[in-house]
Amino acid sequence: MLKISLIFLAFIALFVLLLRAAVIFMGKFTGKYVGDKHKAAETIINTGKPPIAWIRNSAKRMAELRQDPTGPGAVQIKKKARNACLKKLKGLMKYFKTSPLCQDEETRKILLDELSKVRRVWQEKDWAEIIISKPTPPSLQT
Repeated sequence: MLKISLIFLAFIALFVLLLRAAVIFMGKFTGKYVGDKHKAAETIINTGKPPIAWIRNSAKRMAELRQDPTGPGAVQIKKKARNACLKKLKGLMKYFKTSPLCQDEETRKILLDELSKVRRVWQEKDWAEIIISKPTPPSLQT
């Protein structure tokens, strides 16, 4: 009977430790996820450009096309990059529409308005111009 009690106690202790480790891991994972969303929004609003993490792969592919940066391959890469960034921006806006981490509804509205302005600019302007141009926050653009 003592042996069974010790095995049961060891099992409970192991279970508690594993549960504690899972809670810590999920906290770090969630913090990174939320932090990345907020950093991306801050970068977009402050610069009017997509975060580097969003365009890293496209930039690598464009660097491989040094000999023909205006050819059909480059145009295709730019189009895919634009569509991917617009899709991520749409997801970011969807996140902030429902996020409980906004200070209040007025802050949420301002944030979503700024992101909407950036979305319109990204849809209208040449993608290379957006990536290469100097950062101008959408609130300062006319």
